[in-house]
Amino acid sequence: MKKILFAILFSVLVVGAAFIIYLKSNPPLVVNSFTNPEDDSTIRIIEIENKGLREIELQQILVNDKVPENVELVVSKSEPFEVETKLEGNPNITYHKLRQVNIFPSQYIDRQAIGKQPQHYAVKVEAPNIKKITIKYDYLKMPFTLTAELQATK
Repeated sequence: MKKILFAILFSVLVVGAAFIIYLKSNPPLVVNSFTNPEDDSTIRIIEIENKGLREIELQQILVNDKVPENVELVVSKSEPFEVETKLEGNPNITYHKLRQVNIFPSQYIDRQAIGKQPQHYAVKVEAPNIKKITIKYDYLKMPFTLTAELQATK
């Protein structure tokens, strides 16, 4: 009886450890693209996507390893964030505090519900000389960090 109990407990620990290793080696948050609105070099819009199975809760954004002047989570109920996307005055784009809205998994987003449900997410950061963005977030109650080096195209 003790051997069976030990085998079950050991199996659960091995499966749990394998699951954690899998999650850490395949983080759910990815950066799709980034852009500058109206040629403003102090503002960047970084489009992010949740490739996981559960919601992501953003915790903190760092720019060049420092806290930026202004950070907002941008939610679009219509179009992706591209250079020609009109951000100001667009009724389908809303701005939120970082922890106010969780990022829904992209595979569960209803692409037919344009204008009704969030379709795309981005982070708007305002800081001088933006070269590196670090996004700290929680997924399944575990902390993750995503770092993106932003290179300007000339």
